[in-house]
Amino acid sequence: MLDDLDRKSMPWLSGGFDIEGVAAALAALLVALLLGMFWGPLFWIGFVAFLAVMLAARWSGRTPPDMASAIVAPCDGVVVSIEPASETPQELRLGDAPAVRVRISSAPYTTNKIYTPISGSLETVIVEAGDSSVPLAMRPDDTGLAKAYLTFESRSQQVGVRLSSGGFGPRLDIDMVAGDIARLGRALGTRRLGGWCDVYMPASAGQLIWQGQTLVGGETVMGRLKSEAEPETLDEIVAPTEDAFEPKLDEIEEDDDYPSVEEADMSDDPAVLMARLREAARRSSDE
Repeated sequence: MLDDLDRKSMPWLSGGFDIEGVAAALAALLVALLLGMFWGPLFWIGFVAFLAVMLAARWSGRTPPDMASAIVAPCDGVVVSIEPASETPQELRLGDAPAVRVRISSAPYTTNKIYTPISGSLETVIVEAGDSSVPLAMRPDDTGLAKAYLTFESRSQQVGVRLSSGGFGPRLDIDMVAGDIARLGRALGTRRLGGWCDVYMPASAGQLIWQGQTLVGGETVMGRLKSEAEPETLDEIVAPTEDAFEPKLDEIEEDDDYPSVEEADMSDDPAVLMARLREAARRSSDE
């Protein structure tokens, strides 16, 4: 009852902090206070750690679009590039179908949840622990980063997600396992303090985003999976010709039920009028 009241009076209150993150942040603040008792500048070092932990614990509730075939952004961030994927990571085990790679960069202060990009099943999950000597992910292909590879499938179409973040501390946690059913926009794990995200979409999905766009994880539609009813190529679409709806006079067969113009009188009988129209049309075609 109280939750319903809060949603009505404060609709913007749709986020919060992870409990374990808040506990760690309070511990960092306590250490900062103790260090400050010995030497003032040490307090600010501990206070920076407190802020970093609070940012890592921040999450936000999301409302996925009501689209069965949608591909949504797995995380918050900015689109860095959109380009054809000549090669895909072997860890994703994607097929040979043409794919497009969308690279997303997330700042350290973005929310920490990861969302399922499509409705379907989670086929593969691979998580690699990072090196504690690499605190920040300055480039997506740096060595020592914590990485996660996830492949989703729906109606024989696959979407791959490669996540990377700094290796210092627990930065990547995936709550789903291979074989789980994925609902569109569901929170499937946590990536703390930002990083990089590469989304590999089928080339047939189209592109509803552009370079430099800010994406909202679990909500922004990046593309749409091809429906089974849609044609594979443009050659399968049969377009009507210009004269598809125009009658062809050469294909009109003679009908003995209507008298010719010479045999008919000039009365208002419908059969007479029809014969006159057919004769005029034949003369126009001969000319």
